[in-house]
Amino acid sequence: MGDPGEPSCEARESVDTESMFFRFAVGVLECVVVSDGQPGPPWEPALSDFFPDAPPDAERSTLTCGYNCLFVSTPDGMAVVDTGLGASFLGYGEYIEPLVGRLGDGMKASGLSRSELAAVVFTHLHQDHSRGAIWSGQVTFPAATAYAHASEVAFWSGSVDLPSAQPHLEAARETIRLYGAKLRPFEYDAEILPGVRAVAAAGHTPGHSAILLQSQGERLLCVGDTFYDPLQLTDPTLATPWDLDVPASIASRRVLLERAADERLLVHAYHLPFPGLGHVQRAGNGFSWKPLT
Repeated sequence: MGDPGEPSCEARESVDTESMFFRFAVGVLECVVVSDGQPGPPWEPALSDFFPDAPPDAERSTLTCGYNCLFVSTPDGMAVVDTGLGASFLGYGEYIEPLVGRLGDGMKASGLSRSELAAVVFTHLHQDHSRGAIWSGQVTFPAATAYAHASEVAFWSGSVDLPSAQPHLEAARETIRLYGAKLRPFEYDAEILPGVRAVAAAGHTPGHSAILLQSQGERLLCVGDTFYDPLQLTDPTLATPWDLDVPASIASRRVLLERAADERLLVHAYHLPFPGLGHVQRAGNGFSWKPLT
């Protein structure tokens, strides 16, 4: 499990900022973060839209929202954790679509092949994490087995009445339908693939999961949507309108931030600026984010 006194993952990195991919390793697990895009003008989400309870920030009023897909070479083949926005993002239309959907370009530039991908692991099934797996109405990765938490699959397969869930309903159900028998539910603490384990992080959605990579004493914690912005490290009680169970999401965020800080884990944050890698540190009553690059 690595010495908590030292960072648990040494990044042996190679970054290409133009094509937006970043290579590093967790033990013998070779990893690549590939960006699906990073929106900017004219779509710059206001911090107040994401965090209505946050005090005004004197230094900035907008949020820089990345979409950082994590590829991992496991003993069972290449896997990806979350797949970006795909061809469309319902609710933002013409403003965001030209700025995202670049996963395929980044994969090609980094030497990754869609046909060789063996597994797709979803932290959850919101459209900005799942649409890249169902590009143009068919599975993007035809040879891959997909994985999502059992509660996540059950929730989106049932009656969904929550208004904040509606923009994501179509993509979630289409992902479940298209992958069919190749979508395998998992439980928390299960080893999904060799060196890839599910960690409890419910609240944002019923089956929202963090993913822990472990190899040769090195570890990386992929937190999905546990936090969108460093503001949520400063104040872990800040929730977004898309957290379906706010108290549970706050509790999960605290637990994961405490673990990341105390065990000095390398963290992969899906929505932080590319490549979304860094460390969490305790700071007063909250935490702070130290980017790897």
